[in-house]
Amino acid sequence: MNYRSLDLSSTEADERAILRLSDLLGADRVSLDLAERELYSLDFSEEVGETALAVLRPRSVGDLSAIMRIAQDEGLAVNTRGGGMSYTKGHVPVRPRTVVVDNAVFNKVLEVNTQDRYVSLETGVRWVDLRRALKGTGLRVPYLGTLSGNHATVGGGLSQNATGMGRMTLAEHVLGLEVVLGDGRVLRTGSWATSGTAPFYRYNGPDLTGLFLCDSGAFGIKTKVHLLLEPWPKMSFGCVSFPDRVSLVQAQAAMAQSGLHTEAFAFDGYFVGEYALKPSPPAQEKRQMVSDYWADNPNKLRALRGLLRAWHPSGLGFLRGLPNAMYYVAEAADQAAADRVQKRIAAICRQYGARELPTTIPFGLRYGPYLNVGEIMANREGEVNFPINAKFPASKAVDAMKAFESFAADNAALMQRHGIRMACNSLLHGHFWGIEPVIFWKRPLGTYRHHYATEERRARSGQVEENAERTAAALDLRYRMQRMFREMGSLHVQWAKSYPFAQALEGQAAWGLLQQIKDAVDPDHVINPGVLGLGLEPRP
Repeated sequence: MNYRSLDLSSTEADERAILRLSDLLGADRVSLDLAERELYSLDFSEEVGETALAVLRPRSVGDLSAIMRIAQDEGLAVNTRGGGMSYTKGHVPVRPRTVVVDNAVFNKVLEVNTQDRYVSLETGVRWVDLRRALKGTGLRVPYLGTLSGNHATVGGGLSQNATGMGRMTLAEHVLGLEVVLGDGRVLRTGSWATSGTAPFYRYNGPDLTGLFLCDSGAFGIKTKVHLLLEPWPKMSFGCVSFPDRVSLVQAQAAMAQSGLHTEAFAFDGYFVGEYALKPSPPAQEKRQMVSDYWADNPNKLRALRGLLRAWHPSGLGFLRGLPNAMYYVAEAADQAAADRVQKRIAAICRQYGARELPTTIPFGLRYGPYLNVGEIMANREGEVNFPINAKFPASKAVDAMKAFESFAADNAALMQRHGIRMACNSLLHGHFWGIEPVIFWKRPLGTYRHHYATEERRARSGQVEENAERTAAALDLRYRMQRMFREMGSLHVQWAKSYPFAQALEGQAAWGLLQQIKDAVDPDHVINPGVLGLGLEPRP
């Protein structure tokens, strides 16, 4: 291999490091291809950092440990990429001499233990693969994955505090982990760390598991995880529309107080309109969804009622022209109880002006496939988009939504001048509430988006030219909105490198302790430098 083809600025040190990595893994598992290195150095934000020196595909945890030791010796940084669905620069390199580990190679479901109710898997397993592995067992992980589950991995969700479908967040259902630390040591957590003990319980003394959850990959590379399983509950779905965003959020706040829901996700008018244009799934797919639903519901009369509530002759066309739509899921041990819970939630929603809709969306999200991320890379108008998220206690939900609406009004002239627009979703998981504004603007597809986009979306964006002033204005809106929510006391999904985690903890004992933990588990600051504001520079 001609290592000088790496790039014009490659040095003898780079060549020596690549040679050592190739000797370890085999040259076929060390990619120096520029296009691949650029792709693996980007996420959905397409904010450019450094380009990876190489993309590595280890075969084993032993390989990964050896990579960390080589990185220490050679002064490399090591970032890990799962499904690549981060939008906060989670795996984007910030140091020039960075290698990216493709964690998707660790993609095996290792054990499904139905008696002790846990599943053991490698962290590169995608949500769609986990769903397949559990099908027919009657069990589930209570958190069901992100909407991008055809690509997103479980490991990415562990690092980024994933929220999405199911009950609460992923971190709350973790029993134990295997983690490779920055010096190559392999750590086990939970009951699995005890010699001869199965991974059936998390709190085995001090909770080391929690240290490596929601860390954006700052403290170690997670290679295996054990997740709690529970029997699939019976479900009852609801879907409603409200006169405006504020009344919708008032209903969500009341639902949070009730604790009745499993999840509730609201789309504003733009996204509702997009859903309305979606074609019905192929006939075979629809038959499979109905078959799975029928098998889950032994009370056939109640099952038939549920199917009739989900069916509409226009598919999703009933959404056309609505200002918003919120779906919710009620769960219980039996169908009659789930139906009663759903009716209680519906009564709460009616207090805030809700109009009931067919339950097609939640039915499809529970029994259908994950979303096609290729359609998200650009919309039907050739616009790209960027989401912002903020989590609040439900008592602050109305204030946060009103703040968004004031922000949008204050910036209306600027957005009109640049052809930028904003939509806003909101979600409820358990007792906390989240807001997700999304900014849209015309921009050519970059390397990342072009890779994932459908052919139809690539074609729509093909004639768009870059306007640096417009893009700068869109990104400035994003960061100003983030600051506004942070000043209101928000937390964030995916703090990573985009949200001000270090500033949020500034002056707190927690920040000093986290820096000390970083030094202990990653002595040379090899792992994902800069994420959470930790380890940006190599240790002297």
